[in-house]
Amino acid sequence: MIVIRSTLQLSDFKLDIDIELPGRGVTVVFGPSGCGKTSLLRTVSGLEPRAIGRLTINGQIWQDDATGRWLPAHQRGAGFVFQQPGLFPHLSVLGNLLFGQRRRGAGQLDQSAVINTLELDRLMDRPVTELSGGEQQRVALGRALLSNPRLLLLDEPLAALDAHSKYKLIPLIENALQLLDIPALYVTHSSDELVRLADHVALMENGKVTATGPVLEVFSNLDNPIANVDDSFSVLRGAGVGEQSPGLEAVCTDRGNLFYVPQGSVAGVHQVRLKVQARDVSLTLEKPIKTSILNILPAIVEEVSNPSSLGNCTVKLDLNGDKLLARISDFSRQQLRVEPGLHLFAQVKAVALLQSN
Repeated sequence: MIVIRSTLQLSDFKLDIDIELPGRGVTVVFGPSGCGKTSLLRTVSGLEPRAIGRLTINGQIWQDDATGRWLPAHQRGAGFVFQQPGLFPHLSVLGNLLFGQRRRGAGQLDQSAVINTLELDRLMDRPVTELSGGEQQRVALGRALLSNPRLLLLDEPLAALDAHSKYKLIPLIENALQLLDIPALYVTHSSDELVRLADHVALMENGKVTATGPVLEVFSNLDNPIANVDDSFSVLRGAGVGEQSPGLEAVCTDRGNLFYVPQGSVAGVHQVRLKVQARDVSLTLEKPIKTSILNILPAIVEEVSNPSSLGNCTVKLDLNGDKLLARISDFSRQQLRVEPGLHLFAQVKAVALLQSN
């Protein structure tokens, strides 16, 4: 268990955190720029000595103002990967990795496992100054892992990369995070990274954590402000079941719902997460007979938000246990008489689904 009860007063900003997070798995700290995500990581790592409060990581006390305990950053055993890699330019890839290994804490992590997982084997003798941005971030992550940290902190590690580099690096990060049975805090404002990597999520706004919980639950909760904006989305989990129709494959969710995706989207992938934008979900009282929309599923209205200032509302749907959000106009809500308990059909375009293993 990670317990963070901390305040940090800066010149124009105050961080005020009181949360408990799981002691294993990846918690994604998600929110807009300037909400305090990086300040939170710096506080946890010991880089903000002005922070006051209490911090424990799986039973180990890193800070407790009541007893005067304060572990400096180098004694906390946190591995930190920044937005900029921060590699030692005078060292090769191997030299940077060995630096991390010299700082390792108790326990053993196979160096070859890290190198193979991050696909660094062909780069070992290269100067880091000759690497691409994505390759440098892989080295930075490998260096952090080889220090055998008690907690891994990643501060928007993909933010400086182009779209192609991000696409290549995300699955490598995903695999690398499975090497150590420790918690990781991953900061991002990218919903795609969140869907791909998060076991747990902490939503931040104006220096505070507004909601925490398993990722599937948090993004289906209408009490969270993020569910009531135009770019709100749902997260579903399932498995690829292969080709179902010409040019199409299917994903079967944990609750047994089939979603069709373009062929090749889930080939060879066992576990799948689907990100569905609420604005890409439409509602109909009768099942359409002739339509280009492939995903049409029976649903029951569970909850309806109040209309926004723009005249839109969010509808929470129950699809046999799967929770799906639809963002519709309040006019449509009134015309269809959408209210809790109503049976209807949810329509989702296949292209609105984001595959993630």
